[in-house]
Amino acid sequence: MAGSNPNVFIISLITLLGIASAIALPAIEKRQASAPPVLMGAAASYGAIAHTTLTSTGGTLVTGNCGTYPGTAITGFPPGICTGTTSAGGVAAQNAEAACLTAYNNAKGLVPTQALSSVELGGMTLGPGSYTFPASAAQLSTTLTLDGASDNLGQFVFQIATTFMTAIGSKVLLINGAQAGNVYFQVGTSATIGGATMLQGNVLASASVAVGAGAANNGTLCALNGAVTLINDVLTAQTTTTTKQCIITIVLGKPICVSL
Repeated sequence: MAGSNPNVFIISLITLLGIASAIALPAIEKRQASAPPVLMGAAASYGAIAHTTLTSTGGTLVTGNCGTYPGTAITGFPPGICTGTTSAGGVAAQNAEAACLTAYNNAKGLVPTQALSSVELGGMTLGPGSYTFPASAAQLSTTLTLDGASDNLGQFVFQIATTFMTAIGSKVLLINGAQAGNVYFQVGTSATIGGATMLQGNVLASASVAVGAGAANNGTLCALNGAVTLINDVLTAQTTTTTKQCIITIVLGKPICVSL
């Protein structure tokens, strides 16, 4: 066209392309690299591993290994039974404690995907993600349902700043392929598991873990600076957990797992 300025046309085209690109590509707010986010490593084969002492009263059954490091006191086995190896201050227990610490730090360092509105987990149904609480402590009084429908290889990580307590008879229910080995309770101080609790997951406590009579857990109990105390309990290590290898990316406020 006579009298038209070609520079104006080029600038307009660049502007339009820039607008189209901004529309087509959603903004990435955060990027949390991990593959997968948390692993139990050498601790996965342990039903219980403590920093100071591992004590059992009565007929506790641990399907898996038992250990302490650097402490060397393991008491109550027998009459309690540990079907795997027992390492009191040995290299195997040292490796397991180190793996617990790595898992604890990785769980604590995850970018939260949801801030829960209550410290009470009972009555909730949750999908995979990393969860924080409105106060420093958390509790479970009834039933927590963990649903793997959206991703049966996903992990459930609960980031608890101080204490975690479960009431007598409370339980964690896994549905739609959710796996106990992919559940993590990262506890900033101590965990107290009430009698007859049916727990599912790895308890990573910075201090100690005390379990009431007749409770059960599928996963590993880790006490990073204190003792694990058991009373007629049933613990089963989870050594065959399958976890998605991915990078978690937050896109428009939602966690997206990008496969590696």
